[in-house]
Amino acid sequence: MSLDIVIVGGGISGLVAGIYAQRAGMSAMIVEKNHVAGGECTGWDREGFHIDNCLHWLVGSKPGSDLHRIWAEVGALDTGVHQPEFMYRSELDGESLTLWADIDRTEKELLALSPADADNIRWLMRLCKLGGSVMPPAEKPGEMWSFTDVIMMSAQMNKLVKLDKELAGMDTRDLAYRFSHPLIRAAITDFCPPESLANSFPMAYGNFAAGDGGIPRGGSRALAQRLVAKYKELGGVLLLGCPAVKIERTAEGAARGVTLKDGRYLKADYVIAACDTSVTFGTLLPKKLMEPMLARMYKESKNFRIYGMFQAAFAVDAAEPITHGDVMLEVNLGDIPWAGNRITVKDFAYEPDFAPAGKQLLQVMLGTHDAAFDWWYELYRRDHAAYDAEKAKLAARLQQVLEERWPQLVGKLRLLDSWTPVTYHRYCNAYRGYNQAFTPTKKSGKEFYPKPYLNNVPRLILAGQWMSPPGGLPAAAIQGKFAIQRILQREGKSIKV
Repeated sequence: MSLDIVIVGGGISGLVAGIYAQRAGMSAMIVEKNHVAGGECTGWDREGFHIDNCLHWLVGSKPGSDLHRIWAEVGALDTGVHQPEFMYRSELDGESLTLWADIDRTEKELLALSPADADNIRWLMRLCKLGGSVMPPAEKPGEMWSFTDVIMMSAQMNKLVKLDKELAGMDTRDLAYRFSHPLIRAAITDFCPPESLANSFPMAYGNFAAGDGGIPRGGSRALAQRLVAKYKELGGVLLLGCPAVKIERTAEGAARGVTLKDGRYLKADYVIAACDTSVTFGTLLPKKLMEPMLARMYKESKNFRIYGMFQAAFAVDAAEPITHGDVMLEVNLGDIPWAGNRITVKDFAYEPDFAPAGKQLLQVMLGTHDAAFDWWYELYRRDHAAYDAEKAKLAARLQQVLEERWPQLVGKLRLLDSWTPVTYHRYCNAYRGYNQAFTPTKKSGKEFYPKPYLNNVPRLILAGQWMSPPGGLPAAAIQGKFAIQRILQREGKSIKV
């Protein structure tokens, strides 16, 4: 069999690439190691409950942007979106602070909470409004921009430059510590890691408050399956449960196809690697061929950070919603050196099908440091039973936190499932169990985007969230589309897909 394109990885980036390949009239085949496509954008069922693994809200859900057009064209938004009333609520020492969809409402709440921080509050809210007007370029790759494109994008770029200028040399921790009130500090770092660039918070909250914080109906797995349906409808072929083991190359070094674990060889004119880059380089190709910027990211772990998380899902024997969204709480797990001190608690009342009638679902996410992967992986490798026991033990501690915060839950919670960084590593080949990409820091330097091409491996295109730090679904989708446009340009065809 000879194909135009074989795509390794059936996550969001691979599915988007497959859809645009078919739209462009090319024959594409996606090979996915798991028996369900979607990668980390997935969910699973337990005892009549649906556990959602990915979505909190989706940048690009609001009409009017190039990113929204991608989501619309691949079918991600076909069932509509739920618009949350707030991004999240942070709590500390008996006080709470809500990041409302209305920035002015949030500003009033902040001013009432800490009059001493008034000047910095007004400054930050102004930056959030500015950040909300900046969207990632998603019409075509930057290397394909014409002079006219540059002029048209100048307004967007000028806003980003202005935002970065006001936050020059700062990370999110620096931003948080401009405020004297501990709850404001906590709220700023609850969503964005302290080491992330300082523009992360105003852009994230700004986009949400600008109306771009919708949650596609049905959750993560349903979104991914809509992409699968669109891809197949266009004639694309999806091979599930078929891990790729090698990207084959010609004598000159060009990619010429993929060999699967079952021995099959798929010949193709182009190969798109839409899987984790630690698999592309180290499994599919020799590690020595890694793109230089990526190699630097892997090497300089203190400058390009990765994290992790422990999560648990609980059945709630109650019909009334508990959190009405994401709520961030303080926890004290001082005897666990790799654990953070904040958790995210979320119910899914906006998705009634996620729980049986008269029940609710609560999910808890505990952020962890990079060292958590080593601890969990060694335990899993050595003793699966001990690994399961430690998961249950930590979930029980988190359940106690929930019952202390919401006493009405005592006797009404039951653990459905829990998962660790090892889960992402096992099922999604996620590097060190992190479900996003490297997080640039203020020590990373100004250039931190890997190139999608390898000079020594022609006809290979790199795609996926790792190509656009710090990753996430929007980055994955954009890189999937860009991969096809890069192939079209090399074939001398129109890049309009």
